Amino acid sequence: MNPGEELHALYQQWRELTCAEGDALRVAAWSKVEHCQQAKARLQPRISEVSARLEPVAHERAFRPVVDALIQLEKQNRELLQAQRQIAGQQKEDLDQASRHLRQLHRRYVTPAPAHWQSYS
Repeated sequence: MNPGEELHALYQQWRELTCAEGDALRVAAWSKVEHCQQAKARLQPRISEVSARLEPVAHERAFRPVVDALIQLEKQNRELLQAQRQIAGQQKEDLDQASRHLRQLHRRYVTPAPAHWQSYS
């Protein structure tokens, strides 16, 4: 396999992983997200190595559209992650507020337990 074919296959693997990562982000499957990110991290050095064996002009001409599409997919995943973070932040705020209300109700309606210790003088 020549470097161009190998790089095309590597970019295809990256695309598949990025799409799987996006699907996992949509359903908050965090272990799957992590798996995809680790797999892409393992691909990165090989992509750099194979890219270095190609002429820069030929690489740019042949793979710029592929790289641009991958960048767009990564951007979409970043936006999905930001949306999930906002949802999680809102859920945390809701839970914090519920916790505060429960503490207030507890203080208001539950009588304090009698002290078991008495002071002796």
